[in-house]
Amino acid sequence: MKTKKIHTLAVALALVTALSFVPAHAKPDFGVRGGAYSEESEPFLGAEMLFGVGTSKTWFGNPNVEHAFADNGDLTTVSFDFHYDFHRSQDYTVWAGAGPTMLFRDRNSPGNDDRTDPGMNVIFGVGATKGDARPYGQMKVIVANDSAAVLGVGVRF
Repeated sequence: MKTKKIHTLAVALALVTALSFVPAHAKPDFGVRGGAYSEESEPFLGAEMLFGVGTSKTWFGNPNVEHAFADNGDLTTVSFDFHYDFHRSQDYTVWAGAGPTMLFRDRNSPGNDDRTDPGMNVIFGVGATKGDARPYGQMKVIVANDSAAVLGVGVRF
């Protein structure tokens, strides 16, 4: 069982690394986030990278990984979201976007219903645009075999 968890986390990390190749001129930001998945009712922790897409100042790529600590097993998601910032010139911005995701579920129950599911994220958020540490809040809906709503807060550096 422990080997399966390690394997799942290694695959998740490898996917995030592969998806997060960014040209040097993109000036990526890094961040951490936490919150809760509706289905799991348990907290999650995550990490992300944020970078501008092309020369646009309103389109962003946001590869991320989240791990929910559930009583009946663990859930890890690896996503590559894109979003559009609506108010970038203000001290805050509001964004909306979407992106592909992979869900790695490891259940600690009889029958061990472990599985990997592809899905799609739809995201909405609001956050600060100025400063070295920029807090934000985000709502995400995962459309997959096991759909879920996710509320999170984080900070980008």
